[in-house]
Amino acid sequence: MPRETEMKTTESAHPILSKPLPHILDELESAAADARKAAEEARIAGEKAAEEVMKRLRKLFLTMAKDITKELGEE
Repeated sequence: MPRETEMKTTESAHPILSKPLPHILDELESAAADARKAAEEARIAGEKAAEEVMKRLRKLFLTMAKDITKELGEE
């Protein structure tokens, strides 16, 4: 009898063992697709953020260049 109890405990402790392998593989494939999609969205968001930073830096440098040119012209 102890063996039967041990088997029930093992099955309830690891529900994935009761699923058929093709179902498990489908779940893994779906999870991998979700991960790839999330990675792509993160990449796009990172690129947009970098573009915004570059726009701000360009504006800052143009302002600095104008200010420097103005100061040098007044001397």
